[in-house]
Amino acid sequence: MAATDERLFDLTHELVRGMGFALVDVRETTEYGRRIFRFFIDRDQGISVEDCGAVSREIAYLLDAEDPIEGAYSLEVSSPGLDHDLVREREYAHFIGRAARLVLRAPLDGVGTILTGELLGASRGQVMVRHPERGEIRVALTDIARARLEF
Repeated sequence: MAATDERLFDLTHELVRGMGFALVDVRETTEYGRRIFRFFIDRDQGISVEDCGAVSREIAYLLDAEDPIEGAYSLEVSSPGLDHDLVREREYAHFIGRAARLVLRAPLDGVGTILTGELLGASRGQVMVRHPERGEIRVALTDIARARLEF
């Protein structure tokens, strides 16, 4: 699944950027036997239903022309939401300055297994978080069991 997600991200991110949005992520899921590709878009002013519709139409045209997906599927476009799950490095990087809650695979000295703080950045497999008491903390992406934006 991840390979298809990445291929779709690579195929569509310039189109979405050209429309004035950031493509945050693409995720494949199956619900009630339906294969769904969810495209999460964002911009500083927020996302409207009309924005999602416009981006959805353009992505659909591109996917029809390029035909990168075998079989039947549904396409959804939405905002990441206030409590977006963080999975890929690019998502952590996109949400710099936002509060996040990271659940770690093993305890971190002085923090335990739950790390909350402001996202400072992400690169080379590392996420940087400003903890309110411990300052900047670097965590390897592989050490994060799950993470989510907080509001």
